[in-house]
Formats: sequence, C-alpha cells, structure tokens
Amino acid sequence: MSAPIGNTGRNRAFGLIERRIATRYLRAKKSQGGVGLIAAISFFCILLAIAAMIIIMSIMNGFRDEVIRLTIGSEGHMYVDLADPNVTAEDMAALEKRLAAIDGVNEAFQFTQDFTGVQANGQFSLGQVIGVRPDRLRGFEIISSNLTQGSLEFFGEGAGSSHQIAIGSGVARNLGLSVGDKITVYSPRTRTTVTGPQPIRKNYTVGAIFSVGIITTDLSYIYMDFDQATALFEGGKLTGQIQLRLEAPDQVDQLEDAVYEAIQAPGFVSNWRARNASTATALRTEQIAMRFIFMIVVIIAAFPVLASMIMLVKNKSKDIAILRTIGVTQGGILRIFLMSGAMIGILGTLGGLIIGILFCVNIGGIQALIEAITGQPLFPEDVYQLSGGIPVKIVWAEVFGVAFWGFMISAAATFVPALSASRIDPVDALRYE
Repeated sequence: MSAPIGNTGRNRAFGLIERRIATRYLRAKKSQGGVGLIAAISFFCILLAIAAMIIIMSIMNGFRDEVIRLTIGSEGHMYVDLADPNVTAEDMAALEKRLAAIDGVNEAFQFTQDFTGVQANGQFSLGQVIGVRPDRLRGFEIISSNLTQGSLEFFGEGAGSSHQIAIGSGVARNLGLSVGDKITVYSPRTRTTVTGPQPIRKNYTVGAIFSVGIITTDLSYIYMDFDQATALFEGGKLTGQIQLRLEAPDQVDQLEDAVYEAIQAPGFVSNWRARNASTATALRTEQIAMRFIFMIVVIIAAFPVLASMIMLVKNKSKDIAILRTIGVTQGGILRIFLMSGAMIGILGTLGGLIIGILFCVNIGGIQALIEAITGQPLFPEDVYQLSGGIPVKIVWAEVFGVAFWGFMISAAATFVPALSASRIDPVDALRYE
C-alpha cells in the first residue's frame, strides 16, 4: 500500500509538491474569484508599507542626528566636574588622558563656562563666555564651518585688548560689532579701590563672528582662550571641568560608569540629555510614536493578505477535499496555505527592503529630481540648516527589525485561513460540489 502523498519522497513537509501547489494557488484565474489579483494587491501593500517604514525611519534618524548636532554641536556630550577646589594642572592633564582613552570617547579637554555681562558701543548685553584652547575651537566643525566674518587663525593670540575672541552673530548684532572691534567682558570677581569694590573687566578684540543657526549659541556664545578665561573669571585657578565628545551621543548612559571609574576622585558627571532635557524627551517620544504608527501601518497592510487567503480557501474547498482523499494530511494542507500567504509576505518584504534601501541611498538624486520638477527647494537651507540635503541614516538593526515584523504580521494573517483549510471535511466539501 502506498504512503500518503504528503509524507514521502519529494512530498515531505514543505517539499517540492507542496511548494508547487502553494504557488499554483496564488496564480488563480480571474474566473476563480480574482484571488491572483488580490494576492498581487497584497504583495504591493506589504512592499509599500515596508519601504515606507524604512524610508521614513531612516530620514527620521537622519533628522534626529542633525537636531542633536545642531543642539549640542557647540557643546559636549558629557561633562566632568571635580569636587576638589585645589586641583592642579598636572591632575587635570592626567585626567584628560584617562578620559580620552575610554573606548567611545573621541576627545576630552578642559573648558570653562561663565555667564556674564558684555559691553560695546554703549550697549550692554548678557553673554556666555566659554574658555577653550585654540586648537579645540578650530576642531568644532559647527563653529569653524559657519564663520560669517573673520577667521579662527589668530584666535587666542594677541596681548592686552588685542587678544582675539570669537562671538556669535546675535551678540555682534545686539552690540553693533564687526571683526576688529573691541568688546568689554565683565567678571563676577571684584577688586577693592578707594571708591569701593569694582567689577573686574577686560577689553578684547573680535577676531571672528559665527552663525550656526542655533538661537542660544548665536545670541550668547563668546569663545575665549582657556587661559584667558581662567585668568579673568577664576583668577588663574582651575575649575576642574572637562568636556567629553563621544563617537555617538546616545552612548552617554553606557559610558557613565567608565567615566566615573576614570575620574578616580570625587566629582560629578552630567550629559547633554540632562542639559537639554526637553529636546531629548521630544526626540525620544517622536521615535516611539512613529515606530508605533508604522507598526500599525504594516498590520493594516496585512489585511489584504488575510482577505486573499480567505477567498483562496473558499474557492479551493473542492481541491482541498481531493487532496485529502488522495492522502494529503491536515498538516500538509496547513503548510500549503501557509506557504501561499508566506510567499506574499516574503516577496513583499524583500521588495520593500530593496526599494526602501535604494531610495535612502539615492535620496540626494531623488530630492534633486523633485526640486527640478517643482522648481522649489524641499528643505531650504536658510530655514532648516540642512546644507547637505535631506539627512538619512540607515540603522541596519531597525531595517532588519522592520523586515522581521512585516514577515511575522503577514504570516500571522495567513495562519487562521490556513488552519481553517486544514480542518475542511473532504466529504462535506465534495457533497455540495
């Protein structure tokens, strides 16, 4: 006696014959209820949903990195503040080296940050004076690449009032300053005179003016040589503050323990998230919300798969009965219809992956094409500060997560109709044909 067709030779589970039957069912003729057309529609729904998820998530990741760059580009990612008020230059130099040696830290350097008053041309304003060494400031791309006047070539050089500093465009505008003009910077320290305590102040020369498009930075930032800032605000005494710039801003939590270990002394560690809590919270909320929305989009896209499989089972009830009578098991029927739906999900997911990745890789050309057709820039540089076009960052873990989610949803939509098909009684199915 021959073995059942679903259990031997090439007819084993998910074997050649089961795959051929599953493929044949997806190509059902229009006279058989238009299952093939609905299957094609299901394929494109899954494809477009997956592609849209990858494109939008990649663009959002790009915008998120750009927002972080613009928000903290002129600041650090992590900050160390030693509690010891008598720290020495040798201690700080050694700490800089230990922090810079941490895996994931690009650079670590001393800095000062003081809020004070500034004056020029009879106008008074408030400013944020940041003391850094000249080579560090030249390495701040967001500052060095956005100079509107002057240069950083002689930043930190000069004697007396000729000592050069760099100021934001808002500071320059409010005080009517240009490169070469003098500006008076006040210190919170005072000195005793015959007329009583007087605030310490010093004149400097504007050597460069920058405009980065960040309101706070342009309106208040004043960069000064580290030694000059320490002398003016601290009387030459070190503050024990070090700024860290990381390879990835999101690594602040992972590196916190390593930073504390490298300090080897009482101190405090903060990061850009704490200093920009509202921005960090908004970015995180947006990330979660958009991913939730697109998960729902994929679920909705799977409904045509469900509809096509229900119609397929209904139209193939006679075929199912015949297959059962010639030896195909319930498990074989279940696998056939599972494969039919899985083919739609797999092919749609693969197509969406390819289209989504190609779109992201060629976003510059696509943007240029759209702008050529419409005659309008999609994201004006003066408004969005996006000189490089639409920012895109492909996170491969997210891409594969999207692919897995799309396949699982389409497979889940297939399971119930496939299970229903496997439970069809062949006697009842043939009785009404």
